Amino acid sequence: MWWWKFYLLSFLVILSIEILLSFIVPTTLPFTVLELTLAFLGWYLLSPYLMIIAFRLRPTKDENLIRLATYSSALLGVKAVKIYEIRANYLNALAFGNLFFNAIAVTKPLVEGLNDREIVAVLSHEFAHIKNKDTEIQMLYILGINLAYIVTSFYLFPASLLVLLLGILSMFFLHRKLEKRADITAARIAPWIAEYLSYALIKIAYLSHTVPTSMLKYFPEFQLFFIKQSLLGSREKEGFFSTHPSLSERLRYLEELANTYSNKSPSPS
Repeated sequence: MWWWKFYLLSFLVILSIEILLSFIVPTTLPFTVLELTLAFLGWYLLSPYLMIIAFRLRPTKDENLIRLATYSSALLGVKAVKIYEIRANYLNALAFGNLFFNAIAVTKPLVEGLNDREIVAVLSHEFAHIKNKDTEIQMLYILGINLAYIVTSFYLFPASLLVLLLGILSMFFLHRKLEKRADITAARIAPWIAEYLSYALIKIAYLSHTVPTSMLKYFPEFQLFFIKQSLLGSREKEGFFSTHPSLSERLRYLEELANTYSNKSPSPS
């Protein structure tokens, strides 16, 4: 539900900027392209604050979480960012921001359900999004789709609708690729990151539906190992509208990376 609030706020911001600019710039193709670009730039600069409003984010007071986040940022070689708490009853984490303000938000169940090593692995994935400039890539991609729509609509309106539809559908493919790249970026730090990211994903996507959060943190690693072996053999496919690769696919390439890359950093104590 909160994602729709963010999308609605984003739409209203872009629309408001465009309406204001429409009183200034002529309605010609070059100026319309400029108008749309400036509207998206304005939204991009405001987007972190729209996230904070839409998700009702609050800065975390959990000192251990802040310590783990600082450690994770150092592993990725990126600047430490502010950590927020999402008031939700599911396990999740996300990175957001822009070139001037980046942050990571986590839900309380994620902190309660994962051990420190798993939290570091998940945070490393989120810092990988920041390191890879994934927010900027998605913003430019969405801008490109809208510009293509505007340009084609000036010459052939029915074709512009097809361009817009294909562009929106291709966003799911792009999102899956960026998620996979963030997994790989984090896993390349050290084999233990890949291993504990796998365990965290199993808890988040597989066990959290049936195991109480209070029990997840202390779920035996040997059981996670055997669950992982079972899921590695699954040929589950992600849906067309999935924003992430399937769990089995993520476990397979993380397992391969864990076996490929040498240990470059110690596990946190």
